[in-house]
Amino acid sequence: MPEQDRPETSSAGPSGPRPAPAWRAGTTDRSVLEQAVDAVTVRRVFGEAYQVDGTTVIPVARVRGWGGGGGGSGEEKDSSGSGSGVGYGVHAEPAGVYVVRGDSVIWRPAVDAGRIALTLGLALCGAAAVVGWAAAGRRA
Repeated sequence: MPEQDRPETSSAGPSGPRPAPAWRAGTTDRSVLEQAVDAVTVRRVFGEAYQVDGTTVIPVARVRGWGGGGGGSGEEKDSSGSGSGVGYGVHAEPAGVYVVRGDSVIWRPAVDAGRIALTLGLALCGAAAVVGWAAAGRRA
């Protein structure tokens, strides 16, 4: 078998080498971790700058990442064991843009209408609860 087609191996103890664990066919756990690290780099935060009428616009995002791993063993007599596991997630949302005109840079935040509506809704519910509590106290 050619060297590049041979699966990676790791020591499995007394039973000898075994194939390296794979998350997806052809993707080793190490490769998945490298993809996760690449997913939360500065390239994900700052988008590609573009020009509009002599003004440079640089989009910016909020990017959060998380991950986890696993392991395994085969310590029972006369049994083979193995295991692995890797997972990660990435969440990105618009944060705003930097607008560059000449020597000045201006930050324009993105407006999240859903977050504003949720905040106003919660404030309205809280105010209604306080008014209801005050009205109930007067009756007593």
